[in-house]
Amino acid sequence: DRSKAVHFKTSELSTVIIFDSSDTNTNDATIIIPVRKLSNEYLVSTTFSTNSFDRSQFAVGSPHSETHLQITFNLKSSAPLTLFGMRYSTGETFSISLEKFETLQIGYDGDLSGTFVTANKPIALFSGNRCQNFSTYTGCNHMVSQLPPTREYDNEYIIPCFFKNIKTLSQVISPVRNIVNITIGTNTTTLVLQAHEYHNFEISSNLTSIIKAEHPVQVTGFAKGSDTNDPYMTVIPGIHHYLDYYKIIVPENYTDNYLCVIIPRQSLSHLRVNNLSVYSFTTVFQSEEGSSGKMYTIRILRVSHGVYVLKTTDQVGFGLLIYGHRQSDGYGYAGNFVLP
Repeated sequence: DRSKAVHFKTSELSTVIIFDSSDTNTNDATIIIPVRKLSNEYLVSTTFSTNSFDRSQFAVGSPHSETHLQITFNLKSSAPLTLFGMRYSTGETFSISLEKFETLQIGYDGDLSGTFVTANKPIALFSGNRCQNFSTYTGCNHMVSQLPPTREYDNEYIIPCFFKNIKTLSQVISPVRNIVNITIGTNTTTLVLQAHEYHNFEISSNLTSIIKAEHPVQVTGFAKGSDTNDPYMTVIPGIHHYLDYYKIIVPENYTDNYLCVIIPRQSLSHLRVNNLSVYSFTTVFQSEEGSSGKMYTIRILRVSHGVYVLKTTDQVGFGLLIYGHRQSDGYGYAGNFVLP
């Protein structure tokens, strides 16, 4: 049965967040983007895997009947992908039709990043790894995020480190030929990415990175875990995705939970969390980064479980990442990653 999609309708504007698990100790989270923001073109983002348990994967759901998919594979492995008895290599295209609320999930022992999915009608796409461990420090943990369509990408990003992780792995992927500048500290690397090409890079736990591209790109972040928590995945919001209001949830049963805000420096004092000043919360990390002539404060707050409303009294937009840890587990998601 491929009819596994769920369609939410609410009487008031709402936030929908899912906490998805491969098993009891391997969880991740993602915010769900509104149906009105779905579109017809997506680029898959995963990390490399070497076996069927860790395999990279993505899933497509259709809110419409007679939805025709075209999936052009990008496989970073010599092994082909077998699907419905047919073998596919890099550059080859698989076609299928989905009815309303039908889903398709594809897994691969390798990396599916750069796989290009198009449809004749808007679709939803989720991507990640069934499980992933990046080093001997961590166990294997589930990673998943809903991805934005290509028309919702941005061309400028600030990527903060994930607190209490050994490193942060970031992936930038371009839908078109593109010039991309990646700045870490005082070092800037200029790349020329071809259409559907991607580049992975790492930042250490006390640094941030800035991405500026000639044309919009997608950026995803992967917390690489530590000796006390396991990896997780999220989409990184571009600076034009920032909102001045968020309502989010921090789940129970995690020992550490964090809200990471990326906010213009002059607006930090205007930030309210559940109607309290941001200075009322414990700050575990803070830094500043300049981008396009503006200074941004990256501030990570330790919080307990519950519902949180974050807003600025001066109505200035800011970025928000939510994540948490416990022994052998971790989760992370973005407050928003589509254009307002």
